Amino acid sequence: MYRVDQVGIAGGGQPTPTHIIPDRVRSQGTIDMSFARLGSATMLSKSYQAGCLRLRVPRRMEGDRPCAVLINTSGGLAEGDRLNQRIAWDAGTAGIVSTQAAEKVYRALANGCEITTKIDVAAGAEAEWLPQETILFDRARLRRDTQVSLGADASFLGVEAIVLGRTAMNERMREGALSDSLRITREGRLIYADTLCLDGAVEQLMARRAIGNGGCAMAVILHVAARAAALLEPLRQALEQAGGIVAASCWNGILAVRMLAPDGATLRRDLVTALAILRGGRPLPRVWSC
Repeated sequence: MYRVDQVGIAGGGQPTPTHIIPDRVRSQGTIDMSFARLGSATMLSKSYQAGCLRLRVPRRMEGDRPCAVLINTSGGLAEGDRLNQRIAWDAGTAGIVSTQAAEKVYRALANGCEITTKIDVAAGAEAEWLPQETILFDRARLRRDTQVSLGADASFLGVEAIVLGRTAMNERMREGALSDSLRITREGRLIYADTLCLDGAVEQLMARRAIGNGGCAMAVILHVAARAAALLEPLRQALEQAGGIVAASCWNGILAVRMLAPDGATLRRDLVTALAILRGGRPLPRVWSC
């Protein structure tokens, strides 16, 4: 099957095809995985992998939480690519999910690409969703939707980071589109909702003081847990020397951190500082240091 993207002819007339893209060459990736308890330990109980997505569980030190690493074998996302990720923590489990490297989103021909993630955390489980940054190249178009469902007294620590061009390579995302949605529910009740939409002249939008203040890298960290409020002041103290603009607040057991930085390297340093506090000093997954 082929999809034909069309543009109109100035002054009327029939549209002419500009891009003919075989659907069979688009990257489609699916992950469906879950953690379960085996005695006192947490183990990977389900690991369905299809298309360009793969899952690996590196050998870990005794006593550490298992860490599942997601790998996109296509090397990045381009026009028409779709990733579908479903991750579950069974009751009483504690595990980490990260990514092998920063995800890259390349220039779109028409509609761009999609990433859909559904996270289910059962009662008493401790979930850590720690993907590395998503890098958008100039004229990229990404739709990303993340849905998190928490059971009673389940805890969640999640990171979503975006870098608009690699400044070290003298690259900027001047135009394109980003639609990024995050929803968290507790026992079926919505407790957090956040949506970011940038469309068109992205670099000009980010230059506005009220939007990006000239930055090109940003992140949100969310920690939903009974002990979240106790971490607010230590976190603020640790981030007093942040390289970017950082703000943290806490309400109803939700600790939210927002970060804005002039480049990806500064954002990474601020993320590592914040996560060290929120994770009680435990080291980040090894893939973060590669």
